[in-house]
Amino acid sequence: MKLIITDTNVFFDLICIGALPEFFALDYDISTTDFVVKEILESNQIEQIESFRRAKKLSVFSFTEDEIEEIRNFGTKRFFKGITDKTVLWKSHQLKCPLLTGDKKLRNEAIDLKIEVHGSIWVIIKLIERSIVSSSKGVELLEKLKLFNDSLPHDEIDKLIKKYK
Repeated sequence: MKLIITDTNVFFDLICIGALPEFFALDYDISTTDFVVKEILESNQIEQIESFRRAKKLSVFSFTEDEIEEIRNFGTKRFFKGITDKTVLWKSHQLKCPLLTGDKKLRNEAIDLKIEVHGSIWVIIKLIERSIVSSSKGVELLEKLKLFNDSLPHDEIDKLIKKYK
């Protein structure tokens, strides 16, 4: 299975549209960092993430003090206010694996570092392509995603909705 690392906002998107179980049904070794998990504050969201962690469907990387220092010193073109985004970027770069993010700054930094990067829309496409959800269910998820997340490219989502209808 191919390793993939995800950030906080992809989890939020998938939880809000009700597609977290389907996400973990994809044929990927899904991981994140303990900093991402700490950003998930709502009890029902924590419970969902922890259930996949207990089921060994989600791996969570923790860091030593030396690694945290290395992450803080990890050179990026863009300024990151907190360390959370840098943890997923650094780990993805270190392991040479794809990164899932909906954050534009993080996405652009990953591209500059030649890291394969995708987002929530890509996850839904994969769910449809791998027959985890039907095309009609995929359209429903895309429509929910569009309602939930204003920052996504709505024109791209509309093209996909038209394609899968």
